[in-house]
Amino acid sequence: MIKKFFLVISSILLLNSCSLDSIIALSQINKVQLVRSNSYIKEYRAYFARENLLPIKRGRKFLFYYNKRKKDLAILMHPRGEYIAYSITKSPNRVLDIDSSRKKGYRYINSLLRRYGYRQVNPANVGYKTSLSRRIFKGHKTYYLRAINYEKLISKYKQAIHSYNYTKIKNIKTKLPTSFIYSYFKQYEQKASTTKQKEQIQLIGIKLGLRKSIKTKTKQKNNTPIKEDSTKKSLDTLSLQSHQKKKQKPLYDEYSKCNSYKKLHKFLHSKQAKESLSYAEFSKLSFREAQLREKELLANGSIEELIAEYKKTNNPRYKKKAMELMHKVKE
Repeated sequence: MIKKFFLVISSILLLNSCSLDSIIALSQINKVQLVRSNSYIKEYRAYFARENLLPIKRGRKFLFYYNKRKKDLAILMHPRGEYIAYSITKSPNRVLDIDSSRKKGYRYINSLLRRYGYRQVNPANVGYKTSLSRRIFKGHKTYYLRAINYEKLISKYKQAIHSYNYTKIKNIKTKLPTSFIYSYFKQYEQKASTTKQKEQIQLIGIKLGLRKSIKTKTKQKNNTPIKEDSTKKSLDTLSLQSHQKKKQKPLYDEYSKCNSYKKLHKFLHSKQAKESLSYAEFSKLSFREAQLREKELLANGSIEELIAEYKKTNNPRYKKKAMELMHKVKE
């Protein structure tokens, strides 16, 4: 009997041109899975059926919602005849599953989700990096969703920045995309007043990749006795060092008043700057360089340069300027 049962099942599968892989794939579609997790991030993925998926609002087939109390990100879709909202971070997967009709359009669904505590959001604003792309998954047309939750890591970095305490994130190996933390970092970098605060925020900036590290050369002590023949050379060396120290202050003063981004950028990347400037002086001039770069881009930058810089820094001023230039081109 068992053999006959399997023969019948296999014949049905063959007649319908189905494979076992295809059936297994169907069980994985429209389900969110946790694929990677550590102390600071969680990565999720899902394959959603592409066929019969209707636009929800302004041609968009996917809308994201976030429940602040539950810390849950959900995705809303509109397959023909129904609305479904899938939870990305919590289980069970479905937050909402309701038949659509003229009386139950997007406005009704939106108000229903709000009643459940979900508000429409841009995932990046709540600590998520998301991407959606078309994929053929084991013979099925799907949309592939990849979502990474950086909420805990962002919170950890904000604590370190707020308290000017580099040790809080010193041993963290997981990288944080700078777009999530740049504006917060810059706010506290500008507020830093004491030497300790400036040093700590600089170290955090280096860890994030927002600031360049300064390699300091270690001085080795020479315990060998000085010979009479080398006395003159030693005195010459000491006089040269003292001469260089005297030049340090006017050199810093000269470039601290510099209004040319190119000139300051060239100096800071020279060997002369690394050898003559102190840690604090280099940090101040680097900050001055960033201000001049921003000023230069906003004044003379092309649309492509402004958009590229906006993607890196998430600075709204670059976006605004790029939009203004686009309007001028259209005119």
